[in-house]
Amino acid sequence: MTSPALPPQQPPFLPPPLPAVTNGTAIAAVVLGPIAVLNAAFVPLPYLGIVAIFTAFPLAVATIILGHLGLRTAGRYGVGRALAVIGLICGYLALGVILSTAATFFSLFLLSRPSMVG
Repeated sequence: MTSPALPPQQPPFLPPPLPAVTNGTAIAAVVLGPIAVLNAAFVPLPYLGIVAIFTAFPLAVATIILGHLGLRTAGRYGVGRALAVIGLICGYLALGVILSTAATFFSLFLLSRPSMVG
């Protein structure tokens, strides 16, 4: 007695692969973040700081905005949260250096002026 012939096995159905999702805003934040920090490091210098503040401040603000947009995208798609957080840390660090330098400069300027009283 011979066994009946088995029909050929079909491979199981595999759905098409999902397209790769990248978080471009988080990537932009993590690229601009260190650039903003490096520019902010030159802000406290006497003459170079005047030029550096005009590049560091917009870079820091752009990094913070892109980092928050990257966090929103990461919450939606689950990709790039760490990159967005690194960008935010760099952006807020650069902004902190800029604002603390400006506060120190203006407080020293106001304290060094001669008194108008008397």
